[in-house]
Amino acid sequence: MPQNHREITPGFQIGVTLAFFGLGLLLLVNHEMWADEMQAWLIARDSNSWGDLFQNLRYEGHPGLWHAALYLLSRFTPQPLAMQCLHLLLASAAVYLFLRYAPFTRLQKILFVFGYFPFFEYAAISRNYALGVLLIFGFCALKQTASAGKYLWLSGTLFLLSQTNVYALIMAMSLGATLILEFFLKKDLRPLLAASRGELILSLAIFLLGLGLALMQIVPPADSGFAVGWHFAFDLGRLTHTLSTIWRSYVPIPLPQYNFWDTNIITNKHLQFLLSACLVVFSLGLFTRKRITLFLYLMGTLGIFLFTYFKYPGNLRHHGHLFVLLMVCLWLSNYYPDREMRSGWVSWFSNFAKPHQNKFLVMILSAHLIGGIIAGSADIFYPFSGSKEIARFIKDEKMDHMIMLGDEDDYTSTVAGYLNCKLHYPCSNRYGSFIIWDQSRKTLAPAEVVKKAAQMCKQQREDVLLILNYELNVPETTLFLVKKAERSILTAENFYLYIMRHPKNMKDQAKLGWR
Repeated sequence: MPQNHREITPGFQIGVTLAFFGLGLLLLVNHEMWADEMQAWLIARDSNSWGDLFQNLRYEGHPGLWHAALYLLSRFTPQPLAMQCLHLLLASAAVYLFLRYAPFTRLQKILFVFGYFPFFEYAAISRNYALGVLLIFGFCALKQTASAGKYLWLSGTLFLLSQTNVYALIMAMSLGATLILEFFLKKDLRPLLAASRGELILSLAIFLLGLGLALMQIVPPADSGFAVGWHFAFDLGRLTHTLSTIWRSYVPIPLPQYNFWDTNIITNKHLQFLLSACLVVFSLGLFTRKRITLFLYLMGTLGIFLFTYFKYPGNLRHHGHLFVLLMVCLWLSNYYPDREMRSGWVSWFSNFAKPHQNKFLVMILSAHLIGGIIAGSADIFYPFSGSKEIARFIKDEKMDHMIMLGDEDDYTSTVAGYLNCKLHYPCSNRYGSFIIWDQSRKTLAPAEVVKKAAQMCKQQREDVLLILNYELNVPETTLFLVKKAERSILTAENFYLYIMRHPKNMKDQAKLGWR
């Protein structure tokens, strides 16, 4: 898969990056953020110090590099749009590194850049994954170009990578272990050891320190209420789901519907499992003659599989790291010579797979382009979340001074982000913006939520706004539906705005026209 340097010119690199940024900006201004995006911003915005920030992060299950960047940004503005702009810049930087250094053809690079993960999941949706991808591509570029202080630069990159998210941590472990394997496979270590022993020791220390700090941050407190426990028992359904993530991440073509997110054109899990097995076997054939990249592919894939099965099943945005790993292995394999193989079925299969590598990659990347077009188009024409519409209505109607109650909290918190305020969350009986994923959170029946709103209304002698992601069917004469925000891509963030009127204000009800 050699790169044709005559067609990968600086003009091409900059032009495609600018096109990516321009189309990404179009998506950004049309994308309504959802709860997981806003959660990171709310934690950063509402933390009063660095210590407060990392205290608030203890239930998140991710290291805090992304949140630290947002904390600095939130000192200048409370507007979540700033986070989206920063995220798009990071995604564009990752794209530029890929265009500049990855050893793929012009067609393959264009298909990748505008594919589902780089263009939509890791660009339009502002999470910590884009920062991880940027650092992964930075590692690959350094691996290709670094000479003096090579291991220090690489270990520093892995240190930062391990601080972004748990899937990037798995990638950092795999890349670090691959570096160590590569080092010991060198034919003569004596000159290298004599010349750079201090560098090697310091590099290893930086890498291990990064892993240790990340693990300290992702271990949840004893009272955590999210993704608790491990699943060691054999579960065929869970195993099928885990292995089928290869198909979903390699061929992320969603169903052609407005609520496409986390769907796949093939819905049968057993068929996904069989197709995943075929994709893994073929991929192994590509790396059989490259034992270093074969090790990286096996370790990274197995690491994500183990985490998916034993800890957290995850979603497509998480499984996308399997595809990123495939691209990294193809990238790095270009710099290692083929090893000699004895005749046999492994050699035969390698000889079969290698000539079809480019066709395989173009087919996979074409599927990603289709997925990116479907996702991007849907996000432009349909609201991803109803939160922004509800927040705008509340501001326009001058309701943002009112007491506001939000349920379910893990979705209505998005409205708090757009309003730059705090809500009362009845499920945890606290005022706040971001969600604290502890065991005090309880699922309440709609009638209990309405009862809580009535109590607040009586105690405060004021009207109360109820921001809900479900419709009510509760007999209450002082409760009125004032706004719906439906048809969201993320159906859990269809919102319904109710007002609980205090008796003293009921005489104005006819003027307001709310029924």
